Amino acid sequence: MTLLKNLMFVGICAMSGGVFAASHTAAPAAAPMAPAATAAAPDAMPAKMTHAERKAAKKQIDADEKMAKAECKKLSGAEKSACKKDASAKEKMAKSELKAKP
Repeated sequence: MTLLKNLMFVGICAMSGGVFAASHTAAPAAAPMAPAATAAAPDAMPAKMTHAERKAAKKQIDADEKMAKAECKKLSGAEKSACKKDASAKEKMAKSELKAKP
């Protein structure tokens, strides 16, 4: 049961778009955060992904799903089913995000 909870927590953190990681940096708590000076201009377009980069990203998504489903084999019953569905959902989400990138 603990593994499933951990997987769900990781999934929620991954879906938050890095908000959790960005808010928990190594910066001291007393120091105020400086404004983002390196933020891109609103009208700047992100660089297009090359075919090789897109192919590598897709390969990584597939490998991540395969590893997640391998971890599901250790579980049984409803936990195993939920784990597999979660892995598939993460894969679909990652592929759709990749497709949406320029």
